[in-house]
Amino acid sequence: MLAKIGNPSYYFSMQFSGLRTFGGSLIVAGTSIGAGMLALPVVTGPSGFVPSIAVLLVCWAFMTATGLIFAELSLWLKSDANILSMSKRTLGKGGLLATWILYLFLFYSLTVAYMVGGANLLVELFGSGTSDVLRIMIFSIIALSIVMLGKRVIDPINRILMVGLFVAYGGFVIIGLPVVNTEQLQFADWRLASLALPVTFTSFGFQGTVPTLASWMHYDKKRLRRAIIIGTTITLAIYIVWQWLFLGIVPREGANGLLETLEQGRDAVYPLQYFTNSPLIWGLGRAFAFFALTTSFLGVGIGLVDFLADGLQKPKGPAVFLAAFALPLIVAMLFPHIFLQALGVAGGFGCAALLGVLPIVMALKANITLFSRKVYFFLLAFVLCEIIIEMYNIAINV
Repeated sequence: MLAKIGNPSYYFSMQFSGLRTFGGSLIVAGTSIGAGMLALPVVTGPSGFVPSIAVLLVCWAFMTATGLIFAELSLWLKSDANILSMSKRTLGKGGLLATWILYLFLFYSLTVAYMVGGANLLVELFGSGTSDVLRIMIFSIIALSIVMLGKRVIDPINRILMVGLFVAYGGFVIIGLPVVNTEQLQFADWRLASLALPVTFTSFGFQGTVPTLASWMHYDKKRLRRAIIIGTTITLAIYIVWQWLFLGIVPREGANGLLETLEQGRDAVYPLQYFTNSPLIWGLGRAFAFFALTTSFLGVGIGLVDFLADGLQKPKGPAVFLAAFALPLIVAMLFPHIFLQALGVAGGFGCAALLGVLPIVMALKANITLFSRKVYFFLLAFVLCEIIIEMYNIAINV
C-alpha cells in the first residue's frame, strides 16, 4: 500500500529463489492497494461510475510512468538508490531539503488519516457512546506498540493481515455481485471528476519500493519495467471491480448515501449496513476495512520511523518515535472526522509532489531519456494542474 512506500524492505521477506517478474508485480500491487480503497467510492461518488473509471485510468497511466522514471533513476544510481540520494545527486542540497519536507508532509498526513480511520472501526466494538478521542488513542496505542516492536514482529503480523485482506476482498466481491444495481452506475457528472484525483493518486503509490525491487532484480531493466506495468495493471483491475461493486450497491444521494458519507468524512464501508440485507456483506466489508487500515498503518509507521532514524542518524528510541507520531496523534485527536480530508491532502499535495513532480524534475536534471522532453513536460503540467485543482477545491470549501 501507499503506506508502505517509506519502508518497502519488510515486504521482501517473502524471499524465494530468484525474484521473478510476477513476484515483483505482486509487490507493486500489494504496496499500492490499501486504505485508499476505503475512500475511492466515496470521493468518486459525486461524479459517477464512468467518470471515476476515467480518473482511475488517468492516474494509473501517470503513476505507472513515474514508477518507470524511478526505475530508470534506480538503474542509474544502482546501490546508492533511494529517494533521498536521488534528490541529492540530481538536485543538490535544495532537492534534498525539499524531499525531506515532502516526505514528512505525506507520511504525517497518512498517519493522521489512518489513526482516524482506525478509530472509526472501533465504534462497533466500543459503541458510539465512546468518544472519538478515546478510540483514536486506543487504536493508536495498539498499532504503535506493534510498530515499536520492530520488523520481526511486524512481518508475521503483516503476512496474516494481508491474507485476511485478500480473503475479505474476494468474499466481498463474490457475495456482493448479485446485490449490484446497474441503474446506479448510469449517472455521470464529468464536472466533478477532478474531485477524486487526490485520493486516486494516493491509491497508486508504490514508487518507494522501486529502488529495492531493482536491486532484487539485479538491475534487469526489462524485468523491472514489466513488474511495474503488470503490478499497476493488477491494481487498476482490482479498483475497477471495487468501484463497480460499491457504486452499484450504495446510492449516490439520500440518507447514508455516498454524498452524505463524503460530507461526514467517513469511509466507504460505513453506508453498507443501510443498503444491504446481508450481515455477511457488511461483515466482510468491515473486515476488509480493518485489514486495509491496519496494514497501511503498520507500513507507514515503520517507514516513518526508519526514515527519521536514518535521516537524523539516531537510534530507534523514544525521541524518534515521538518525532514520528506525536504531531499526527495531536492532529487526529483535534480533528477526529478528517479521514477523507487527510487522505486527499496526502494525495493532492504530498503524493503528487513527492511521487509526481519530484521524479520528473530529477529525470530532466539527470537527462534520463525514458521519455522525450515533451512527454516529461506534459506529465509535469498534468500533475501541477492537479495540485492547483486541489488548492482551489480546498479554498472554496474553507
